[in-house]
Amino acid sequence: MSNNNFLKGECRHCAGHLEFPADGAGQFIECPHCGQSTELTALVVAGQNQMQRKLWLGMAAAVMFAVAAFWFLKLKPIPAATMRSSSAPAMTNNSSAAMTTSGYERTNEFTVSAVKLEKTPGSSLVYVTGKVRNVSDRRRFGVKLELGLSDSHENPVGRAKDYQSLMEPGSEWSFKAMVLETNAASAKLNSILEDQ
Repeated sequence: MSNNNFLKGECRHCAGHLEFPADGAGQFIECPHCGQSTELTALVVAGQNQMQRKLWLGMAAAVMFAVAAFWFLKLKPIPAATMRSSSAPAMTNNSSAAMTTSGYERTNEFTVSAVKLEKTPGSSLVYVTGKVRNVSDRRRFGVKLELGLSDSHENPVGRAKDYQSLMEPGSEWSFKAMVLETNAASAKLNSILEDQ
């Protein structure tokens, strides 16, 4: 018989080395080393276990990479429409004035209104608001909007995002993206991504 039909194990009492035919697994024998009755069970070799773990991790990483590449290729980037006010005042905690950026952009069958920072009355919450219209004659799925936030000196301070799962042809979406940066004074549309 070849070595492939034999398993290696050890005695449960004396840890003596045992080698036995694969079809003998689970049987009880008298240990040739200590003479006590022991069950024939195969040892899991640490090296093989690590190799199997590495193989599974490698396969999982390959699958995750393939999924990420698929979604990256499926998302269609839409060029950013830049809308920023050069003289927008800083938003303070007790300011209720909305800061509006000028312009109305059309990009890849979307139109985007001017965006503005708005403080919720009676709260410290601030949102970037505006409107996106689907000017195409087809449904748009998974529309992701990303807005860049800047302070009063035009330095980038963060991003705000919003998502609309479906936009029918001609429909309008009033987006409301939460602003977490307290020093945000202006916003601009960075991009719109659509699932394909």
